[in-house]
Amino acid sequence: MMIKTSDETEDLKKLLKQEKCKSRQLKKALRESEEKYREIFEIITDIHFSASPEGKIIDISPSVVNSFPYRREDLIGKSLPDFFLKSSERSAFLSQLGDDSRIADFEFQSEGSDRRIRHYRISASHKPRRGRQKIRVTGLIRDVTAQKESEAELEKSRAQLNQAQKMEALGTLVAGVAHEINNPINLIIYNTPLLQKVWSDLLPVLKAHVDETPHRKYGGLTADFLEQNLLQLIGDIDMAAGRVAKIVTDLKNFARLSGAAEKQPVSVNEAVSNAMRLVHTTVRNAGVTIETQLTEDLPLISGNLQNIEQIVVNILINAVQAIDHSQGRIRIETGIRPADGRLHLSIADNGKGVDPVLIERLFDPFVTDKQTRGGTGLGLSVSYNLVKSHGGDINFESNPGKGTIFHIDFPTLVTGKPAKILIVDDDPVIRRMLSRALTSRCAYLVDEAANGIEACLKLGACRPDLLVLDIFMPDMDGVEVCRALKKNPALAEVNVIVTTGHPQHPKLAEVNRLGFKNIRSKPYNVSELIEFIDNILTA
Repeated sequence: MMIKTSDETEDLKKLLKQEKCKSRQLKKALRESEEKYREIFEIITDIHFSASPEGKIIDISPSVVNSFPYRREDLIGKSLPDFFLKSSERSAFLSQLGDDSRIADFEFQSEGSDRRIRHYRISASHKPRRGRQKIRVTGLIRDVTAQKESEAELEKSRAQLNQAQKMEALGTLVAGVAHEINNPINLIIYNTPLLQKVWSDLLPVLKAHVDETPHRKYGGLTADFLEQNLLQLIGDIDMAAGRVAKIVTDLKNFARLSGAAEKQPVSVNEAVSNAMRLVHTTVRNAGVTIETQLTEDLPLISGNLQNIEQIVVNILINAVQAIDHSQGRIRIETGIRPADGRLHLSIADNGKGVDPVLIERLFDPFVTDKQTRGGTGLGLSVSYNLVKSHGGDINFESNPGKGTIFHIDFPTLVTGKPAKILIVDDDPVIRRMLSRALTSRCAYLVDEAANGIEACLKLGACRPDLLVLDIFMPDMDGVEVCRALKKNPALAEVNVIVTTGHPQHPKLAEVNRLGFKNIRSKPYNVSELIEFIDNILTA
């Protein structure tokens, strides 16, 4: 047995000490690396995940709660496609996961934490095999909704530009045609009454002459035929001329530069009422019933009253002509779109619907399936141009055999962006009632949350201007939401109205201590609450 010398022992101790030092340094570096990775993992907005080749989630970043209505801990160990993909997409996704190749741009749609259907893209790759280590799949889930919406808006703008250019070219053409037709048709219209008067004066003379020459013909026609039919023939000429005159008028309306019309603050409800009076006789004779739901106190739009009336008149006449049964109904509604605060007008009928062949060209000039009913195919083209000249949008939905509904949106004169309000209450009836009142009577963007957890998720995703917050809710109550607001500097200035059915409850004292003084007792008067909201948001 060899006995180490004291020098060798000391050398060995030094070596062990160095190794321990290196080990501590390596552990520290590893710990710092893990902490750095975890920090990045937790703050990235994209959702980072790792999964098995079968799609089981091994780990997923906390940012998942900002995009989806799921908690991170509820997803670990679960199947990724079961949570995020439609059943029809899962097999295709899993088949790609089973390959050793990269999954590039696997796109899907799903409900986000804001309860909207959003667009997402998954990019994933296999982690290389090391020894006996199982293959893992790592990847990112990215919200591409904004990109998709931008692409859709760009395509919509291109289509609108093409339509506008086409309309401009046609407008120039039809203006010239209308001018050339107008003069000769006026001669016919002005002279047919004269012909009728002349014939009335000549008829006694003709009868006296017939007695002398009973077999004579006039222009190849017998006197009896002329007596019985000439007035009808002149009337037919007059009717045909009137028909051409209507086409000329429609052509002029189509060619008119509507954007040049003088604009001022206009009430859409007033325009709708005026239009209904203008078409009253036509609607009554057709046996059609009109129902209205016109929201009161709508903001005004910048426009031309006569132009807006013309839009409504054209669509109403189109609706009447589309109804071919005795139970005809038209429904007109106005209100505010919650999504963007634009004024919305809808006109629905229960007619035969739009011929599928015409759907893509319905707003093109001279496109109609109502020639036998006097349609020129210009009314909807004129309406399209007038809506666009007011900065609005027009589209339609049609169900063959069941009817058509036209949707028209106009920007309002409300200055600035509409205020955002989040209603937090576990009672769905109260949420719906208050949401409907705020969106119909006021230009507010309103969202809802059923509990404190859902409210915090929506607060983080998009900061509202005001919170209408119930105190007593399951899972996370209003007091906890108030604490969360105070802890987050970005949300500390959000206006809050606290509502409660227990105005003497001790929890309200803590709400007061936290600085939330706007407290309203249930049941509350909706009109008074809205007035209170208006005062807070306009202060």
